[in-house]
Amino acid sequence: MQNRYRELTAERFNRCCWALTIGFLLLLLGVLIVFGYTPTNDGEGYIEYAQIAIADRQPYPTLHHIIGKPYIWNMGIINFVALSLGLTKSVYPLLILFCIMKALTAWLLAHTTAKLFNRQVALLALILYILYPNNWGQSTMLSSEIPMLFFTMLALYTAPLSSPKAPPTAPEIAPLSSPEGDTIAFMGIEAPSGAVGGAGALFALANWFRPVAAIFLLALVVYFFLFRKRQWKKLTLYLLSGYAFVVLLIGTSCYLRTGYFLYQADSLWFNMAEATYETDSQPHYNTEVFPEGTARYIDDMQHKTAIECSHIWRKRSLKWLSEHPVEYLKKVPARLYYIYQNDIDNLTAFLPTKADAAKNYITLPLGSLRTQFSQLSAVQYFALFATILYLLLLLLALAGALRLMLNGRWREAFLPVFIIVAASLALALLIHGETRFKAPFMPFIFMLVASFLSKPTNIGNRQM
Repeated sequence: MQNRYRELTAERFNRCCWALTIGFLLLLLGVLIVFGYTPTNDGEGYIEYAQIAIADRQPYPTLHHIIGKPYIWNMGIINFVALSLGLTKSVYPLLILFCIMKALTAWLLAHTTAKLFNRQVALLALILYILYPNNWGQSTMLSSEIPMLFFTMLALYTAPLSSPKAPPTAPEIAPLSSPEGDTIAFMGIEAPSGAVGGAGALFALANWFRPVAAIFLLALVVYFFLFRKRQWKKLTLYLLSGYAFVVLLIGTSCYLRTGYFLYQADSLWFNMAEATYETDSQPHYNTEVFPEGTARYIDDMQHKTAIECSHIWRKRSLKWLSEHPVEYLKKVPARLYYIYQNDIDNLTAFLPTKADAAKNYITLPLGSLRTQFSQLSAVQYFALFATILYLLLLLLALAGALRLMLNGRWREAFLPVFIIVAASLALALLIHGETRFKAPFMPFIFMLVASFLSKPTNIGNRQM
């Protein structure tokens, strides 16, 4: 049924998206030019590992990374840093690429939202994403989150998320509106099912930068089962086949170089081992990494491989977890709090002095804000403003999710809600909580906010 919301035609929507995306790219490049590179602890580590790879004339990881190093780190970002340093002796070309990836992530957010909701909701989500302060400074840092999120959103964009033309196969789940098509256009090629294999491959590539694929693969498989019942087995096979293909490529390449089949970071048990001696759930920065007498400490570590260390930590962690399951689960709520307590990590790009990576953080005296308000620095005022916006964003996202579910819009609500909730719980269960860890599902928060700010009649009329 046509209505006044259809006035935003596909052509006009695409023009608006590209104009906003290019504007966002110019903003990101401007921030990079004016404020320069922002060192971080992880970024400095990536440079160190990249320099070893350059000296070995091999991609990361080489045997010099495996023997004597505690764990296998984020492969994709280290190889990108090595490529940038090897070709140009600088990380700035990579930072420019990150600006482009960040801007295209906004474009992908809009088009994925259009597939799940409609063009009006999608355009609003794009505008909110661009205006969100914490998105402005991230591309000044060597961050695994930017390429990881770019390839994740590209994978979701390629996947068939709109409804089939036939009547819904699960009417008990939701009353659904009629779709406008089921063909996925990617790189100028129309592929109703084959694109799912490409989505799986892109998830594997995202995983190469930072291990996140499992939750998105699970979300899509459940989505296919609930809302694409007639095709869900075939779609799942395509998805997992594409993922497995890229995993085999990366793993085989590493095996031929090193004798080890490695395709993603392997730091899970390094992080889990900390749970055996941490007394609280907050992240511990700039502290001893391997305190003697704890489960993290391994004697003669410098002569062991990262794989051997991982096995030792796994054995110790599983033993401790089997003996203290309740004690461990009690830490989950606090970890969730530390993941969501704020979202100002990337505002460190605007610090006036940021040469020392260990000091590149912003704190807000929230407990004594009333008395110290006049003494805040310019960056702290900016961070306070961003924090208020962030808390408002969370409230609106929650309201958006509740409204969708109360109105029976399960198809629209499923992916954003499932990914946010499942990913948050998975993070809190597996590792300590850091605010930057929620980066993979921030786009879905913007989807929910945009759906809430749109009129109820403007939700669910998918326009492709």
